[in-house]
Amino acid sequence: MKIKINLLLSLMAASVLMGGCTKDLQENPKTFIAPDDFFANASQCTQAVNGSYSSLYSIYGAVNFWQVTDLGTDLIVTADASNLLFNNYTFNSGNTGASGMWSALYTAVKNANMVINRVSQAKIDTALRARLVGETKFLRGLYYFNLSNIFGDVPLWTDELDAATVSKLKRSPVADVRAQIIKDLTEAAPVLPLKYGASDVGRATQGAALALLAKVYLYNKDWANAQATALRVVQAGQYSLLPNYADVFDIQNRYKNNAESVFEVQFKRDPATNNNVKTHSMVTYYMMAIDPNNKTYAGVDFGNTTITGFFVMCPTLRLDSLFEANDNRKNVVLGYGYNGQTFNRWPRPNHPWFGPKFWDLQATGQVSGKDLYVLRYADVLLMLAEAYNEQGNTAGSIQYLNMIRKRAGLADLAAGLSQDDLRKQVMKERGIEFVGEFQRKWDLVRWGKLQEAIQSIAYDNPTGAVNIKPYMNLFPISATDIVINPNLTQNPGY
Repeated sequence: MKIKINLLLSLMAASVLMGGCTKDLQENPKTFIAPDDFFANASQCTQAVNGSYSSLYSIYGAVNFWQVTDLGTDLIVTADASNLLFNNYTFNSGNTGASGMWSALYTAVKNANMVINRVSQAKIDTALRARLVGETKFLRGLYYFNLSNIFGDVPLWTDELDAATVSKLKRSPVADVRAQIIKDLTEAAPVLPLKYGASDVGRATQGAALALLAKVYLYNKDWANAQATALRVVQAGQYSLLPNYADVFDIQNRYKNNAESVFEVQFKRDPATNNNVKTHSMVTYYMMAIDPNNKTYAGVDFGNTTITGFFVMCPTLRLDSLFEANDNRKNVVLGYGYNGQTFNRWPRPNHPWFGPKFWDLQATGQVSGKDLYVLRYADVLLMLAEAYNEQGNTAGSIQYLNMIRKRAGLADLAAGLSQDDLRKQVMKERGIEFVGEFQRKWDLVRWGKLQEAIQSIAYDNPTGAVNIKPYMNLFPISATDIVINPNLTQNPGY
C-alpha cells in the first residue's frame, strides 16, 4: 500500500506482535512484544492494525486462493497436473485443496479479533481509535466473506479465544456469518474516511466498507439494501471508471490505486533495483510458457522480459464467445500477440492465451509486484445493475450496464429488454469484466449456475463436466481439521 504496507508488521499466530515499524510501515523488525505490553499508544495501535493488513498477502498472494476462486469455472481451465484437482472436481475431504485457505483465513480472523479488542480499549485519540477499529472490522468482514464463500457454514467468533476454545467451536450457519459481516461493515463505514493522504493510500476507506457491504447484501439476495448501499458509494463521488479498460491493469501506466480502485492488495517490487518488497507469482500462472530457447514466448520476443511463464490458466472458448464485436476489452483479457508480433503457438487449437490484463512485464522470474484488486468501481456499477433488475427496475439496470458497455466501446442496450434478458447481460458482463479477479466461481454459485456452467464447457473440460455435482458449490472441510475439532461437521456430499 502506499501506506507502505509493503513489509507490514506481522501479527503472529501465537498472538505476539513484532514491533518496530514507523508510521509509513517501513520494515525495521525488533524484538517480540507480548500483546499485554503493547497497544499503549497511537503508534503501537497503528502498527497492530497494519499487521492485520499483512494477512492479505498470505491470502490473495497465495496460489491456493487463485485455485479455489478462478479454476473450476466456465472461463478458465488448466492442463497443469498440480492444478487438476480444482479443474476436474476431484477434491474430497482427504485432499480438499482448500485447506491452505482455511488456515490462512482463520489466522487472519484470530489476529483481527485481538487487534479489535485491544485497540478498542486503548487510551488514544477517540477518532483515531474509531478509525483503526473500523479498518480492522472491514478486514475481518472480508476474511469471513472469503471463508463463507469457500466453505459455507464456518466457525464464527469475534472475541479473543485461546486455542483450546477455538478447537471446540462448531460451525455457524452462513446466515449468521453474513450477519456478523454486515454488522462489522455497518459499524466500520461511518468511522472510515472517504480517502486518505498520500502516505496512507491503500487503507480501507468508507467506500471499501460500503462496496463490500453491498456485495454481501447481493449474495443474500437483499436487493433493496444492495442497491441502497452501492448507491452510497456512487453518490460519495470518490470513484470513476478509467476511460480505457487496458489502463486498469497496465503496470507501465502506474495504474495502482487509480480512480476505479475501491480496494486492492498492495504489492511492491522495484524493478530498477530488483528489490522485491512484497510480491506474488500470479503473473506466471497466466503468462504463456516461455519457449525452449528461453528468449521468446509463443514465438514472440518480449524484449528484456524474464518471466517464468508456467502457462497454468487457459481461457475457454466460452470466454472468447462472450465478447461482442468491437469490445475493446477482448485484446486486454485475451492475448494474440505483443508489440506488433503475433503468437505462433497456442494453448489449444482456436484458443488464445490470456492477455495483458494479467501480465507484468516488469516481473522477474516468478516475482511480480502488481497489485491485485479486491473491489473495483465497475463492480459497484454492476451490483447496481443486478439489484435494480432483480427488483423489476429494468431501466435502472440498463443505465448502469450501459456505463460498463460504453467504456468497452459497445453500443447501449436497447430499452425494453426483459428482466431475464438483463439478468443474462449482467452475468455476461461480470464474466468479461472480472475474469481472473476471484469472482466467477462465487458468482456462479450464488446464481445457482455452477454445475450448468461446467457442463456447458465439456469441450474444454470434459472431466470436470462429468464430475461436477451440486454439492461441489462448496469445498469440503479437511479431514485433518475435523480430527483436530470433532465438533466440526462435514459439508454434505463429502
